[in-house]
Amino acid sequence: MRATRVLETVLYGDDIDAMRAFYEDVIGLEVHSELPGKFVFFRLAEQMLLIFNPKLSAVQKIEDGPPPHGPTGPGHMCLRSAEGDLERWQAHLAAHGVAIEKLLDWPDGGRSLYFRDPAGNSIEFADGTLWDFRPMRSLANRKIVIATHNKGKLAEFAALLNPYGVEAVSAGELGLPEPAETETTFVGNARIKALSAMRASGLIAVSDDSGLCVEALDGEPGVYTADWAGPDRDWNRAMRLVEEKLQARGATTPAKRRAYFACTLCVIWPDGEERIYEGRAQGTLAWPPRGALGHGYDPMFVPDGETRTFAELAPEEKNLISHRAKALEKLVRDLF
Repeated sequence: MRATRVLETVLYGDDIDAMRAFYEDVIGLEVHSELPGKFVFFRLAEQMLLIFNPKLSAVQKIEDGPPPHGPTGPGHMCLRSAEGDLERWQAHLAAHGVAIEKLLDWPDGGRSLYFRDPAGNSIEFADGTLWDFRPMRSLANRKIVIATHNKGKLAEFAALLNPYGVEAVSAGELGLPEPAETETTFVGNARIKALSAMRASGLIAVSDDSGLCVEALDGEPGVYTADWAGPDRDWNRAMRLVEEKLQARGATTPAKRRAYFACTLCVIWPDGEERIYEGRAQGTLAWPPRGALGHGYDPMFVPDGETRTFAELAPEEKNLISHRAKALEKLVRDLF
């Protein structure tokens, strides 16, 4: 397991009134709550700044609340736990021989797990409900449905998500219907596919809407990338159509054949929460097509910094630089 966010930053000061005035008047923070002479708490977006009087925090009794900590000797850090992860952290720590000092259920909601690091510092994992933050979602070790019937796309997702313990199945494998993509944006169509897969399977759904955008063709085929391949998804036909249109516009030099692959990922949970992530891969279009790997327009797309097309790159090479990899990198930073 891996900690990803700090939930609370802790500072100490004997003169709580002076600390409060400094962080409120000089730094511009807004007081969330306080107990004069003992502590003052500030909220900063999705994180809290806690300021304690060390004369009290260093001697507090564990049966009354959090373990003792202060500016000398044991300090304190609070890390944010993803939804449902406190139990997994408890098992993980036990497996590493780390003793749990306290599991505390707060009166107003939220739960904290306390233990000590090798230096004796107080370390806490807590979920965001402690401060009325929205739950921090995670896909780690979950079963999800990838809203696609494209085996190549599923293989890319599976390779990129497998290191995080994700079990990915496709809408095609589950026999789910393909919804009509009626939107005119990548975000809109990605949302349609994710919603359809989530509702039909009951699983967290991840979809992507991706496409080739050619500068000389005013961004076409764009969201209609698959349509250019026809109902039978003939990608050779699609690539020929792109080339014919480029030739018709005199786009015969690399500078006139600039293009990018765009990927928009949509994640939707059964409770309706949604996240959107976007990535692009810039490059130029080659002719004739080269390579037998990849799928779609890959055989004619040469990414910047390469002489090979996407279809000539090994999957592990493409997965480092593709539009989908860049969007997934953002997803991973947010959800793992």
